[in-house]
Amino acid sequence: MMGCSSLSSLTPESLQSARQRWEASGITYYRMVVESKSDRLALTKYEVTVRDLEVIKFLENGQLMTAESGHAYSVEGLFHVLAQELDLAKKPELLGAPPGFSIYPMASFDSKTGRLLRYQRSVGGAKSSIEIDVKDFEALGK
Repeated sequence: MMGCSSLSSLTPESLQSARQRWEASGITYYRMVVESKSDRLALTKYEVTVRDLEVIKFLENGQLMTAESGHAYSVEGLFHVLAQELDLAKKPELLGAPPGFSIYPMASFDSKTGRLLRYQRSVGGAKSSIEIDVKDFEALGK
């Protein structure tokens, strides 16, 4: 059995399974901190508070932003991002991969709630990697 921090290949099936666990968890009010970095962007820290699928507070590097702009960093928003990443993996050339090279999406999810713990994408033959780490998660209620 894999440890909770181990990454494995992200597949449509693993994403769907994680989504189902998240929906079954019943968590509708939570706060989480997400760090994201890529070959093109410096490390950015996002803090998002969500209640009933709505972002009610969003901070980017400590700066208060409009709540709507934080949706991509909610649990639900990250599932959407991962679905987009799976679509991109079918077209490596869109991320600069030379012919014959692939995109390698890797993820780990919480075994109980299904929420994302970590995502990492590398692109063969190109500098187009991305890392998303959920650094803190706190369920505030159901």
